[in-house]
Amino acid sequence: MLPSLKTNVSIFKFPTIKAIRTQLMVAILLLMGISLFQTNVLAQNAPKPITGKVLGVNNQPLEGVTISQKGGTKMSLTDKDGKYSISVPANATLVFSYVGYVAKQENVNNRTEINLSLVQENAVAEEVVVIGYQTIKRKNLLASVSSVSAKDLKDIPVNSAAEALNGRLAGVTASTAEGSPDADVRVRIRGGMSITGDNSPLYIVDGVQVENGLSALAPQNIQTIDVLKDAAATAIYGARGANGVIVITTKSGRQGKLTLSYNGFVGVKSLAKKLGVLSPYDYVIYQSERSRGSITDSTTFTRNFGTTWDTLANYKNVSPIDWQDEIAGRTGVLQTHSLNASGGNKKITYNFGYTFNGDKAILLNSDYKRHLLNLKADYRITNNLRATLSTRYTNSNVLGAGVSSEQGSSYSRLRNAVKYRPFLSNNQDIEDADPLADPNVGNGLNLVNPISLANAEYRKKTTDVFNVTVSLQYNIAKNLSFKSTFGYDDSKLIDRQFSDSITPYSVIQGSRKPIVRLDTVTRKTITNSNVLTYSISKFKDKHDFDFLIGEETYDFKTESNTQLVRNYPTFTSPNDAFDKLGLGISFTGYPKLGKTRYTNLSFFSRINYSYDNKYYFSFNVRADGASKFAPGKQWGYFPAGSFAWRVKNEKFMENVRFISDLKFRASYGNVGNNRINDYLFLTTFRNDGTYYYGINNQPVTAYYSAGLVNEALQWESNESQNYGMDLSLFKDRISLSVDVYNNNAKNLLLNVPIASTYGYGTQLQNIGKTSNKGVEFQLNALVIKKGEFTWNSNFNMA
Repeated sequence: MLPSLKTNVSIFKFPTIKAIRTQLMVAILLLMGISLFQTNVLAQNAPKPITGKVLGVNNQPLEGVTISQKGGTKMSLTDKDGKYSISVPANATLVFSYVGYVAKQENVNNRTEINLSLVQENAVAEEVVVIGYQTIKRKNLLASVSSVSAKDLKDIPVNSAAEALNGRLAGVTASTAEGSPDADVRVRIRGGMSITGDNSPLYIVDGVQVENGLSALAPQNIQTIDVLKDAAATAIYGARGANGVIVITTKSGRQGKLTLSYNGFVGVKSLAKKLGVLSPYDYVIYQSERSRGSITDSTTFTRNFGTTWDTLANYKNVSPIDWQDEIAGRTGVLQTHSLNASGGNKKITYNFGYTFNGDKAILLNSDYKRHLLNLKADYRITNNLRATLSTRYTNSNVLGAGVSSEQGSSYSRLRNAVKYRPFLSNNQDIEDADPLADPNVGNGLNLVNPISLANAEYRKKTTDVFNVTVSLQYNIAKNLSFKSTFGYDDSKLIDRQFSDSITPYSVIQGSRKPIVRLDTVTRKTITNSNVLTYSISKFKDKHDFDFLIGEETYDFKTESNTQLVRNYPTFTSPNDAFDKLGLGISFTGYPKLGKTRYTNLSFFSRINYSYDNKYYFSFNVRADGASKFAPGKQWGYFPAGSFAWRVKNEKFMENVRFISDLKFRASYGNVGNNRINDYLFLTTFRNDGTYYYGINNQPVTAYYSAGLVNEALQWESNESQNYGMDLSLFKDRISLSVDVYNNNAKNLLLNVPIASTYGYGTQLQNIGKTSNKGVEFQLNALVIKKGEFTWNSNFNMA
C-alpha cells in the first residue's frame, strides 16, 4: 500500500486597501523619524556664531584673549572692549586663555552668548621657591630662604641685577668699590667666613652654575631670585655652598598669542658728594707754612705767590677751581630699553628678550653700553618628555679709567684732583699745565692737571658672555621623573689701557713714555647634572615623601694673557699703540700666559618627609671630589638636616583666624668652600720678573718656586646652625620671618710662619677658625590693594 503524501499549500492573497494604508503610514513615520534625527545631529555639528565678553581684574575688559575650540582649529581674539565672536558647533567646548591668567573652559550647550571673567594666576597659585635641584612651596620651607620676584624688580631704575638686591633681603649686602658702571658688585650673604679664600656666593642660573653671576643678566629678564642662606638649603651644593647660594630663574613663555612688550626708563644723575678742599687763600697760606725752614722752598714760594701778608690776602678774591666738579661734574644719563616677545601653544612656549643699557657717566671721557639677548623655550615632545632651552648673549663696552687704580694711591685720579692747586695762574687756560703747580708732592706722588690727566688716560673694557642651558625631563611614572641638564658658559674679557707720557704711571714706571697694558681673559665652564626624583603624596592620608638622588660634573677652564709694553714714541695714539705692540719694549717678565683647569665630581641625595602637614623633616648629603686637592684629600662630605613644625595646623589653632600661618624651624649642617686657588698642593714655578739675571747685558727672567707646598691641604668647612620662625597674619597680608644663626668655620687656609731653614718664610695650612652669629628680621606687608592700585611695604634688619 502506497504511503499517502500530504502537502500544505498556502494560497497567496492580496492585502486589502486598509492594510496597505496602515503599512504605508508606518514607513512614512519611520522615515520622518530618521530624517529628524539626522537633522538634529547635523544641527548639533553645524557651526553657529557665539558672541560674548571676557573680563579680568576689577571687571575690566581684556583685549587679546585667545578663544579656541577644544580639539578643533577655530580660534578668535577679544577686541579692546573684551568682545569676541566665533562660530563653533553647539556641542563644542571653548577654551579661554590669556597671558598671566588661568585658562578656563566652557561648554557651549546650545548657547549663543557666553560671558565670563578670568582669574589672575598669581591670585590662585601658591608661591614656590627654587632650592637645590627642585622647587618647593614656600609655606613648606624648612630652610632660611629670601626671595625677590619680577614684580619687585620691574620698578627699580637700575641696570645691575646685583644692585637690585641691595637692602631688599635680610642678611644680603651688595656693594661696589667705585662708581664705574661695570664695577664688580660684591655680594655677601651673612658676611664672610673665609680669611684667604673668596667669600662670594654660588650663582645658579636656570639650574646651571655660572661664574659671572648677575653681571650677565638684566633685571628685566629675571623671574625670581631665591637666596639660600643656611646649611639646610645650601648643603646640597656641597663644597660650593659655604658662602650661600643665589638661585636665579629667568622668564619663560606662556601659552597664548604672540605678546610684545616694552619696558624702559631714562634718568639723570650727578655727583652727590664731594671731598672738602682748601680755598685759594688757605692753599697759599698752607704753602707758606710748608716753605718755612728751607731757603730753596721759601725762595720758590716768594717768587710764585708774593712776599707780604697783604699780597697773600689778595688770594681771598681769586676764583677757585673745583677740579672734582671739572672731571666728575657732568650730568650723567642712565637709560634702559627692553623689548620682549612671548607666546606659544600646548606644544611649545617661548620668551625672547633684548635689553640695552646705556650710561653716560658723570666722569669725563667715560661711557657704558651693554646689549643683552636672551631666549628661553619649552618644548613638550610627548606627554612624558619635555625639553627646555635657555640661552643668553651679553656684550658690554666700558670707556674710562675711573677714579681709583689697582696699582695704588700714586695713580689715583681722585687723589690727583683733590690735591691739585685750586686756582689758575695768570693767562692759564683750564686745560693747560700750571707752571706754578708743584708737580711733586713727595714720596714719588706727582700731580697733573686733572683734565689733562683724564684726556691722557684711555681705557676700554669689552666683555662677551655666552650661556646655553639644555635640559630634558622624562616622567617615567606618575611620581617618578628624571632630569638631565647640560650647561655651557663662555666669557671673554679684553681690557685695553693706555697711559700717555704725562700720566703718573708713565712718569713713575715708563720714563715719561707711553705705556700700554693689554689683558685678555677667557673662561669656559661645562656642567652636567642628572637627577632622579620620586614622590609619594598622602600615603594613608597623612604621610608625604620626596626622594632625590643625583650626580653632577663640573669643568672650569681659564686662560689669561697679559701684555705690558713701554717706551712708545711720544705722541703715539692709543689705537696705534694697541695695534703695533712692537713699537715699544715689553716690561721684564712680560708677556704672561696663565692657564688653569678645575674639575669636580659630585653625588648627592635628599629625603623629605612630612606628617599630617604639621611636622616636616629633611635630610640631605653631598660628596664632592675636587682637583684642587692632592690624592687622598680630594673628597669632602657635607650633610645637613632640618625640622619644622607648622603650629597653625594644630587643632588648638583652628579658631585663631587672624593668624594665617605659623611655623617654627631648625636646621644644622656642614658645607664646604672650594673658592681657593688651583694647584696649591703642587710645586709650581713662576717667571714673572721678580728674579732675573743678565747674559750679554740682556735680562733673562728666572723661574722660581712660588712657595713651600702642603700636600695635606683639605677643604675649608662651615658648620651652620639656624633657628627660625615664619608668621603670616590677616590672610597673608602681613608676613614676618625671624632667623637666628650661628656659623663656625674651621680648617681655614692661612699662611703660617715657618723656620727660614725651609727656604721660605710661610706655608699655607688649614689652621684658621672664624665664627659668625646674627639675627635677621624680614617683614612684608600688603598695605593697600584696591583696583589697579597696590601698595607693598617691606622692612628688614640684620
